[in-house]
Parts: sequence; C-alpha cells; structure tokens
Amino acid sequence: MAVLAVDTATQVLAVALGESEHLWGSHTSLMPKGHSRWLQPAVAGLLHGAGMSSTDLTGFVVGVGPGSYTGVRLGVTTVKAMAMTLHLPVISVSTLLGLAEAAVPYVALSPIRVMSLLYARRQRAFGAIYEKRGYTWNCSVAPQVQLVTTWVTWAKERAGSDRMWVVHDFEPRFGVAPQLEQFWLQPRLHLVEVAGNLGPGLLHLGTAMGGRVWSGDEVHNLAPEYVLPVEAEAKLVQQKGGV
Repeated sequence: MAVLAVDTATQVLAVALGESEHLWGSHTSLMPKGHSRWLQPAVAGLLHGAGMSSTDLTGFVVGVGPGSYTGVRLGVTTVKAMAMTLHLPVISVSTLLGLAEAAVPYVALSPIRVMSLLYARRQRAFGAIYEKRGYTWNCSVAPQVQLVTTWVTWAKERAGSDRMWVVHDFEPRFGVAPQLEQFWLQPRLHLVEVAGNLGPGLLHLGTAMGGRVWSGDEVHNLAPEYVLPVEAEAKLVQQKGGV
C-alpha cells in the first residue's frame, strides 16, 4: 500500500510517501509563493527515491484546509487530477487536524488538548480545538473563523486547570501574537517548528486513523474547506445588500 500525502494550505509545502505504519520519505519547504513550482518536483523526487512511479500508488491523502485560498486549491486540485487519472481513492483531512498531529505526533498517555490557529486577516484566525487520547483525536471545537481574542477565551474555558497546546502561524507583522503571550497557554509552537511533521502527520491521520474517503466519481466532488468566503465573494455579497 503506497500512499502519497499532500498539503499546500499554509506557508509550508508538505508531501509524504508511505503506508499506515511506515514513512518512506517526506518533503518540507517553507516558500509560500513557491508551492506551485515545487509541488510536482517534490512528488517526483519522493517517488524516484522510493524506486516507484505514480502507477505504483494505491491512494492519496490531502489536506483540505482551511488556509490560503490559492494554496488550498493547489494541493486539492493536484491530488484530484492524479487520483482521477490513476483511478485511486483520496482521503481528505483537515489541515488544522494535521497541525495538531504535527505538534503532538506521539501517543498521548493522558489526554492532550491542542488548539490549531492559522491567521485569517483582520485579527481573525481559522481555528479548531482537538483532544488526543492514545492515537485518537476528537474535535471539541469545529474548524471556523473567529477573532484571535475569541479563540484565547475559548481555550481558557476548555483547558480548565490543564494546559492546552497551541500551534499557530502568526507573524509579528500580523499584530496578534501578543494576544497569545498574554495568556498562559503553554507550550506555544509555531508552524515552522512542526513543519517537518506535517506531511508524515497527514499520512498517518489518513491511513491509520481514517478520514473521509472519496473514490470513483466522488473524487470530482472533493472540495477545499475554505471556511471563510474569499474577498471577492464577500464584497459581491455586500454590494448586493447581503450580510
């Protein structure tokens, strides 16, 4: 069983090749504007390194966002095209869950809570809150967009006396990192610190933990989880008097 995992929803390009319990190789790059140039070479390089071709694959795992609008589309579209050409199934996984797994890739002997946050402009963040027990993840707050201050408040309420891990992609220019620093949330991990775990994490989530499987003609219906309308759509609704 040879499975290729891909995620391009964040500033990290993550690709991994392997099976449920074995990682054969992975690629990680931190060039947000270079995903379109490096995705195909990364896939080709991993296959070549494993002595395989695309026809040896048995399935795909793809991170469906939320995240960068253009980035999410790139990964999902590429995987869909390969899957339809090769007549193979695709397992979709939330990029936010992938980040949580990247932050806590080991078995959790006691419950561990993780809040994943990706900046969504205007002091907001795509986010979700998960809890890991053993190898199993449960979602306590579904992926959505909220103000960063709201996410911090929700984390306080759900963490109680326990700690909550936070993995995020905030940069100083966003002006929201201090909102996390004012809170006792520990440990705080930046996306860059866990980037190398993202591809392998998605591969593990899709093949060992399971996910939404798209096969046959269903692959055509696989779509990114944008969560937030793109700017053009939002402006069009405003112009038409919508909310």
